[in-house]
Amino acid sequence: MRKLKITIFSLSGALGISSLFFFNSCDPPLSNLPTITVSKDTVIFDTVFTSMGSMTKVFLIRNNSNETVNLDRVYIPSGTSGPYHFNVNGFPGPSVTDLELEAHDSMYVFVEVTLDPNGGTGPLIEEDSIVVEYNGGASYARAMLVAFGQDATYYYPTDTLGSGLAYSIIPCNTTWGPGKPIVVVGYAVVDSGCTLTILPGTQIHFYHNSSLWVYQYASLYVLGEKHNPVVFQGTKLEYAYKDVPGQWDRILINEGKTDHIIRNAVIKNAFIGLQLDDFTALAASTGHNVNTPKKIVLENVRIENMSAVGIFSRQYNMDGYNVLIDNCGQYCAAFTYGGDIKFYQSTFANYWSGSIRNFPSLFFNNYYVDPFDNNSINSDAMNFEFNNGIVYGSALAEVDFDSTTASPFNYNFRNSLLRLDDDMTTPTIHFTNNIINQEPEFTDDFQGYYTIKPGSAAINIGDPSFISSYAAQLMFDLQGANRLSAGNPDAGAFEK
Repeated sequence: MRKLKITIFSLSGALGISSLFFFNSCDPPLSNLPTITVSKDTVIFDTVFTSMGSMTKVFLIRNNSNETVNLDRVYIPSGTSGPYHFNVNGFPGPSVTDLELEAHDSMYVFVEVTLDPNGGTGPLIEEDSIVVEYNGGASYARAMLVAFGQDATYYYPTDTLGSGLAYSIIPCNTTWGPGKPIVVVGYAVVDSGCTLTILPGTQIHFYHNSSLWVYQYASLYVLGEKHNPVVFQGTKLEYAYKDVPGQWDRILINEGKTDHIIRNAVIKNAFIGLQLDDFTALAASTGHNVNTPKKIVLENVRIENMSAVGIFSRQYNMDGYNVLIDNCGQYCAAFTYGGDIKFYQSTFANYWSGSIRNFPSLFFNNYYVDPFDNNSINSDAMNFEFNNGIVYGSALAEVDFDSTTASPFNYNFRNSLLRLDDDMTTPTIHFTNNIINQEPEFTDDFQGYYTIKPGSAAINIGDPSFISSYAAQLMFDLQGANRLSAGNPDAGAFEK
């Protein structure tokens, strides 16, 4: 699951070979190949949203002969009426004529597709081809084009802030359901006093740099089900992008409510998964007033493949049950400027390899430095709890914290498996029944499987009283296994 944050266009492909050749013990002489071939028999686009362009696919036209060949025509049979667009050797289609291809040389063909909406909820399949005619039209090579697409409900920007941020306002008290996918371009804003409810099975896709913004005094209710989660991800659904971080921006939630909930959801492949900001507490104009309502509850939530941070909060309150945060370029979670933060049966696992990571998986503090107010230091009480959990990764220390004496700073790690700096002290007032620096034995951290193997140091170290106290949230792990079926619960989001 650890991927570099880059986009790779493959410029190589398998040479088209007839089935006869599979029965030969060696490749045929070059002279037996057709004069002109294409490097891909079929170019597949999977999955493309209607009204939005695809990624660019590439294949080669090759001249296998010892002489220069004149390509009479390279064209798409459907012409301008079809959804495909191509460029060959710098010339745009749908038809390019009279191209010379030197002996044993090749030229690139770049292909894109834009699908028209069909008004339905099922997938679309659009087929066509790019045909290369030569030898006076007597011979040809063909690359098939296949696009799997789907119609969607779109939110496009309708206005722009003074900062240049493009946004649209979601109609007040909207419900998103599992019919058509939701596609967000720009920032989609839940306005003050309004509610956005998201039902089980809903798929929300964000274009590059796009975001969901739950503004001050608005509410967000994400109500997925265990086996029918809500999924937040980018718009690039081809297999090559399935785990690529940084494809969209973030989910941003402001203060004003104490009942935000995200339940049974997957948030993946963004810059920041969740950002929780109390604007009033951050603003010098309000005297950094921290006395505003703000709380979110997370239940059975996966936050994966963030190019920066999984959860970033400033002066916010949060309860987390069965939360998995993994593969982040900086922090899995950074809780700053105080707040009441409690996590139970959660796993923060960071084995990021896309770049050098100089940040721990978990960080928390009780202050905020205001860059717009002469770097003034503002603080509020931090009450942090991490119970029956795992914080581990590839760094030498995956837990760090900082504080100012101007406000209370309380923290407790209980019955958890932690990777700490060897020099960090662990007084019992803050650390109770934890296991330090013993491998959790994840099933496959490289592929992103954070279940635990037999022999893991996390097995049976959890305190069952937390399960009893929060049975509705914790009795079953992130995959639905009963935590008390074999004695004490294991630490982390998954029961062995």
